[in-house]
Amino acid sequence: MKDFIFWLAKVFDVDITVEKIIYKDKIKEVIKEVVIEKLVAFDSAAEGNVTVKGDLIVKGFLRVEGEVSCFKVKED
Repeated sequence: MKDFIFWLAKVFDVDITVEKIIYKDKIKEVIKEVVIEKLVAFDSAAEGNVTVKGDLIVKGFLRVEGEVSCFKVKED
C-alpha cells in the first residue's frame, strides 16, 4: 500500500514529505548497597531501636535491662 501511494505521487508529480520521529528513552534504576563501617565507642546508653547487620563484637560486659533477641535468617 505504501509503495502504491508513492507510485501515485510520482505519476502525478506530487511531493510527499515523510517524517519519522523516533524517541528512545531508556531509564534504568539501579539499587546499590553502600557499606558503611563505623567503630562506635561511648559511655552512655543507646536509646531506641538498634539494628546491627553483620557481626557484633563486644569486648567487655554486656548489660541488658529487658530482653535480648537473636534471629537467624534462613537464606536460600
